[in-house]
Amino acid sequence: MTASFSPSQPVQRRSPSAASALVIGIIAGVGTLVLATAGVTFLGLAIAFPIAVPVAAAYHLPVSAADAALAERFAAFWPAFAALSIASFVAAGVVVVKAIGVLSPGPRD
Repeated sequence: MTASFSPSQPVQRRSPSAASALVIGIIAGVGTLVLATAGVTFLGLAIAFPIAVPVAAAYHLPVSAADAALAERFAAFWPAFAALSIASFVAAGVVVVKAIGVLSPGPRD
């Protein structure tokens, strides 16, 4: 007994409709902006905490002991802030690449 299957047609990839493309584009754009903002914020924290107390001392700025202690405590976590910054930028890049993949039209023969 043999089984005969009809040759299947290759799956044609259709491009999304205009409305769905607009929604996907807006969501991807907002997501990218949020992730990029988070990346810049974490990068700023990674830079700011280690230099906060020396800069305040150099400019003779009044800083309370509690604020100086807090800044010195968070300065030890700069690698975590730097890693979160890099992860945020990578995630923003992934969102852009995936959005381009979804919105790009299928191959034309």
